[in-house]
Amino acid sequence: MAANGRFPRPPPSWHRPSIVEPRRLMELYAPRAVGPRHCLVLWNRSVVRRLVGRFGARPLPDLANAYAAGPRARSAGFAIPGGIGAPTTISRCEELAAVGTEEFVSVGYAGALSADLAPGDIVVCDRAVRDEGTSPHYAPAHVAAVPSRPLRRWLGGALRAADLPFAVGASWTTDAPYRETRAELRHYRSLGVRTVDMEASALFVFARSRRVRAASVFVISDVLTERSWHPHFHRQRERLEAVAAALLRGWTAPGGSGAARRRPE
Repeated sequence: MAANGRFPRPPPSWHRPSIVEPRRLMELYAPRAVGPRHCLVLWNRSVVRRLVGRFGARPLPDLANAYAAGPRARSAGFAIPGGIGAPTTISRCEELAAVGTEEFVSVGYAGALSADLAPGDIVVCDRAVRDEGTSPHYAPAHVAAVPSRPLRRWLGGALRAADLPFAVGASWTTDAPYRETRAELRHYRSLGVRTVDMEASALFVFARSRRVRAASVFVISDVLTERSWHPHFHRQRERLEAVAAALLRGWTAPGGSGAARRRPE
């Protein structure tokens, strides 16, 4: 019984099977759904509309807000989660993985913690701080949140081919963007963490658990300092589109698919 409104938590259950499985849900409510093998995860709907036009993308049957790009129907595509943050993003990725998606690359905004990053800079995430509530349901706290190494290398190659310079670094993933404090900024900056985002750590841990591959790339949209916050979201849409288009070209160009990577890492 709860005392004073507090409920004791059960033992960790990340290693136990779930009662609700995404594969069963998709069989019931999306029987025609087939996910793209390689999938961008995007939150900016304006960018998605532009990509649909640029790549002649087609809506995927039984998958709302998901599209196939390129000549082969299942080769590559992109999808929009139900909202920002780890819970809705991982729910979307669970459903896509259940119908065949093998690689996920998230392309979104992040705040800069490092003084050497400026709005519009591109950052490839090489590890993430697990300060969100979704990843503990997939792995114990000691498991590091890191992307697939082969997929991260491919991502870097696709950006270089598009002449898009980028930095590499760690990100602090949080559920509470309006509770990013100066103490946390100082702490994570002292550890070499360069950005703050809302999904990367959960995406990496989910991918490890489900034996798929994942990576994340950010465009710097705002800058956090100990004195103030400097938002520049409204100026970064074209930059975000350029990154997403470069990755789609990498997947859809002849010989450009990452399909040769068979083993999650």
